[in-house]
Amino acid sequence: MPDATLVEYEMGYAADEFGNVLNGPFSGDKSSYCCKEIDRHHWSVEQAGESFILAIMVTEKPPRKLGLFELPVLEVKFSFTDTDAVLREQFFHRFHQYFHKGGG
Repeated sequence: MPDATLVEYEMGYAADEFGNVLNGPFSGDKSSYCCKEIDRHHWSVEQAGESFILAIMVTEKPPRKLGLFELPVLEVKFSFTDTDAVLREQFFHRFHQYFHKGGG
């Protein structure tokens, strides 16, 4: 049976916005990651030259309301299969660089 690791986040993104960043700057020409859309809001990610298997699935949740202000809420599931912990850490380091919002 393959070794699997599931990581879940809630993020302040709309699903289409998330996909645009994932398929654009995150996995662009200067990236070792290659993203392929499997289905709407479901991607596979591979890393060139590595044993790196990742599926990403997102689900939009009801927005958070702060007075008249609404923030999108996106449930993001990262399902790694037979992927070394060091490769997962490297992925999340790059992921947070490209998906971080806000100042500071």
